[in-house]
Amino acid sequence: MIYKTYKYLQRKELLVFKLGMIGICLTANMALAHSNLQKSEKLEIYEGIGGNFTLQSSRNHLASLKDYHGQVVVMFFGYTACPDTCSITMAVLKQVIEKLGKRMDQVQPLFITVDPKRDTPEQMKNYLSFFHPNFIGLTGTKEEILEVAENYGSAYMKNPTIDSEFSYLMIHTGYVYLIDQSGHVRAIYPKNTEVKQIVHDINGLLLSG
Repeated sequence: MIYKTYKYLQRKELLVFKLGMIGICLTANMALAHSNLQKSEKLEIYEGIGGNFTLQSSRNHLASLKDYHGQVVVMFFGYTACPDTCSITMAVLKQVIEKLGKRMDQVQPLFITVDPKRDTPEQMKNYLSFFHPNFIGLTGTKEEILEVAENYGSAYMKNPTIDSEFSYLMIHTGYVYLIDQSGHVRAIYPKNTEVKQIVHDINGLLLSG
């Protein structure tokens, strides 16, 4: 019993450490993103963050970011078994899309899974259809997902305190990326960003072409 308790505490300390490192790595970028949202009408391009990628879509074909050039993309890293953050964020993005009205077809929401083991294209299709038919899920190999996440400054890990092969949780950053018609990241939204702020920024990109 003592050994098990000690082992649990070790794992808990490791989890706290890793979460701390995730926070340190992203704090600078997130602070800048938040600053831009609050103080600037012009959304600057985030140099060094983003880039093209190709993954398997929930519509059963390969999809690249460049396929959506000409559209504004809102992108999120999550997973379908997520108990809270992902569903809340998808509900927010649903509101964003609906508030755009006739312009919604100029915007493509993308959901990149951080749990490719369980999130098949069919699983993501069923999950995302609950929120909006325009939402597209993307998956791939562990290596492919990790590469995309690293390019966008996103981080995730399997929760080490739950020792289960299938009933596990993922710990992940919960940011929404706003990508312009040319594939450049223009904003990174932290949790609790208001719907009206995201709609405002999307409309700005649509008007600027």
